[in-house]
Amino acid sequence: MRELRPLTPDRVGDLVGGCAPCTFWQTVPRNGHSGPREPLELLSEWVETVSADWGSPGRVAYVDGRPAGHVLLAPARHVPRLAAFPTSPSDPSTLMLLTAVTTPAHPALRKALVQAAAKDALAHRVRSLEAVGARPLAVSRHACVLDVAFLEKMGFRVERDHPAYPRLRIDLRTVVTLRDEVAEALSRALARVPGVHPAPAPHPNGTSHANVAERQSDGPLSR
Repeated sequence: MRELRPLTPDRVGDLVGGCAPCTFWQTVPRNGHSGPREPLELLSEWVETVSADWGSPGRVAYVDGRPAGHVLLAPARHVPRLAAFPTSPSDPSTLMLLTAVTTPAHPALRKALVQAAAKDALAHRVRSLEAVGARPLAVSRHACVLDVAFLEKMGFRVERDHPAYPRLRIDLRTVVTLRDEVAEALSRALARVPGVHPAPAPHPNGTSHANVAERQSDGPLSR
C-alpha cells in the first residue's frame, strides 16, 4: 500500500535521502549560523513552527508502511536558506516548494509528491507555487535543490532567471483539476498494477490513502 501523510514533528525521522535528516533549507550558511544543532530537533521545531503559522510543511510517502519519499513546502519567511540565493523572492509570504526526494526504489513517487504539494497549496487558496532550481552549471548543487529540468517537466516556468539558480513558478489557477483528480488519477494508475487494489478515499484527518502509481515519466501537474 502507498500512502501520503502530512509531515508532522513526529515524522521528521521518516524523511529520506542521502543526507537525511537534512536541515539545508532550515538553516543559513555556516558563517551566519549561530551554532550546530541536532538535525532531528531542529527539523521537529521547524515543522511545529510552520504548522502553527501556515499548516503542515509537506508530505511523507510510505510504501507498505516504510518511508519512500517526502516533499517540503513553506512560506519564504520560514526558509532561512533562501537568503543565500540571488533569486530568492522578496515577498516573505511566497509559498516555496523546497524539495521532493524519494528512495532509489521509488523514483516516480516524486511527481505524486509535487502534485500533493500543489494540492495543499490550493487548499490554502494560494495562487502560485515557486521554487529555486539548479541548472547543470551549479556544480556544487546541494541534493535538496531541485533541478530545473524536473521542475519544468512538472509545469514550472522561469520567473527570475539566473545562470545557476533561477527561480521558477507555477500558476496554480491553471491547474484547477488538481483538487479532484490527483487521488483519482493515482488510483486509476494503481488499478492497472496486477494484484494491487486502490485504497479508500482520503480520511478526514488529512491522511491520503490514495495509492501512488510508480510511473517512469514525469509530466506537468495539469496532466
